[in-house]
Amino acid sequence: MITSRILWRLYAGYVAIILISTIIVGLLVGQQVASNGMDEIEKSLTIQSEMLAELSRSALARDVTTTKIDDLQETIQVLGRKSGSRLTVVRSDGKVLADSQESPENMDNHSSRPEIAGARKTGYSSSTRFSQTLSQNMRYLAKRVDEGDALLGIVRVSVALNDIERKATQLWWLVLLGATTSAVAALVLGFYFAKRFTDPLRSMTDIAEAISQGDYDRRLSVVHKDEIGTLAEAFNRMARSSAERVLEITTERNRLARILASMVEGVIGIDAERRVIHANDAARNMLGPDGLGQDGSHDSHDHERQELLWEDVRIPEVIQAVEEAFETQRVAKMQVRRVGVGHDLIVDVHVSPLLTGAEVSGVLIVLNDISEVANLERVRRDFVANASHELKTPITAIRGLTETMLDDPNMEDEVRNRFVERVSAQSMRLSVLVSDLLTISRLESDLSEKNAHAFDLQELVKRSISAVKSTCHEKQLELEFEPDDATCLFEGDAQSISQLVDNLMDNAIKYTPAGGKISVRLSRTADLLQLEVEDTGIGIEAQAQQRVFERFYRVDKARSRDLGGTGLGLSIVKHIAEEHGGTVELDSEQGRGSRFIVKFPLTP
Repeated sequence: MITSRILWRLYAGYVAIILISTIIVGLLVGQQVASNGMDEIEKSLTIQSEMLAELSRSALARDVTTTKIDDLQETIQVLGRKSGSRLTVVRSDGKVLADSQESPENMDNHSSRPEIAGARKTGYSSSTRFSQTLSQNMRYLAKRVDEGDALLGIVRVSVALNDIERKATQLWWLVLLGATTSAVAALVLGFYFAKRFTDPLRSMTDIAEAISQGDYDRRLSVVHKDEIGTLAEAFNRMARSSAERVLEITTERNRLARILASMVEGVIGIDAERRVIHANDAARNMLGPDGLGQDGSHDSHDHERQELLWEDVRIPEVIQAVEEAFETQRVAKMQVRRVGVGHDLIVDVHVSPLLTGAEVSGVLIVLNDISEVANLERVRRDFVANASHELKTPITAIRGLTETMLDDPNMEDEVRNRFVERVSAQSMRLSVLVSDLLTISRLESDLSEKNAHAFDLQELVKRSISAVKSTCHEKQLELEFEPDDATCLFEGDAQSISQLVDNLMDNAIKYTPAGGKISVRLSRTADLLQLEVEDTGIGIEAQAQQRVFERFYRVDKARSRDLGGTGLGLSIVKHIAEEHGGTVELDSEQGRGSRFIVKFPLTP
């Protein structure tokens, strides 16, 4: 039975291929021959119609004589015999003046002929139809003959299509003969090759079934050295390597599971039935217990634990994106925002369909935590807006004051001096702002020069305190310093650390009213240096304490501008501390003061 089925399949295949190929080739050749013949006829008719139009122009004139018409009839009869075409000259009213094969007196009015009517409208017209006069298919081409804007008449050239039809008939007989011969040859060759293939294929089928069931000890005997023999050798190699492949696949699967578990990106696999087949720890952490069930770590082999998508992933937007990927077979993108303590968690969700042919066999959800990127983008936007605003204020003031002085050359000296003082104050503010911006840029640039060396932090703090004593005295502030008993050696950039201390001192002085107190403490442990700057100033409310280290952020904007603050001091402090591996902490209560704590790790 197996041999018979294969034999008949081969027979059918050979015969079908030969017949289809022969028919297609015959059709294409026949169409091309007919098309080429018609193109040649069309070109010939066009040339003949041009010549006939010029020849018959004088005979179509209104004052034509009978002699001219007779001469035209004789001329086109001669031309018709030599060219093998039928030539006809028709007057504008449809009356035939001359014809190469019929007497014009015996011919009907030709106004209703398709080619005549078409040429009257468009100038040229052609048609293929059966000629009642000649009893055969003809190809007609008519041309309009004009004199100025006036229609003189129509000339028509036609030719019989018998030759092309005869060639097409001969071609079809050749195609039929070739198809019959090919079919017979296919049957003979098919029987031979079917018999040659039947026995080896039967053996291969038995061995392949055994191998597919795990019996890797079965082998095929290699009889032929052709493709069948090569296939038998491939089966034998497959049996030897299948056990190793299974082991490799299992190992690779376990390795992939470990990789997915260790990825910082969240990965969730969904099958075609909308079941969660895999979800790593990162995905569970990003979506949280409310967004992904605690049993979200699935395995494709543990089918009983697989849950439906809507049962396991409890975020409607994610479920909607998954359905969109299944329906459109395109990547669906969205963002999920989870409100958290301190800052929101923003997760970028990519849902990619897994295609098997034209079908979606599942989707892969990849989650990326872009909270830090979004926060940096917000900080960048705020920085650009704030920097533009802060630079615009003094520049506008300076421009307004200088334009006022230029427009009034007779301004009183007292007023001019007051304007100059205000310009100087605004320029100083602009200089401080630009200086702080350059400092921020230098600290954030990887190309900034590092000038690290060992120095005594206690001596550096003392110098900063000495520099602000006069300012504290003017504002009636009490300044207290509590040094450490030991030498506080620290390795770092002394200039940057000095700027950190100065900014903390300046911040405390600006926001502490008269009669207040500023305390500076320095302490050392085995592995830590701690600097504290405490004041009894206006303090910072709890919701603002997380943002005071942002660039241009001010707790009291009006008071800060009046005091000449740029909003960059604490941001610079944070950058310098982090550049030296340290941290900055804030302990503050509104109306009772603030305490800034800077901690530097000590390297052995």
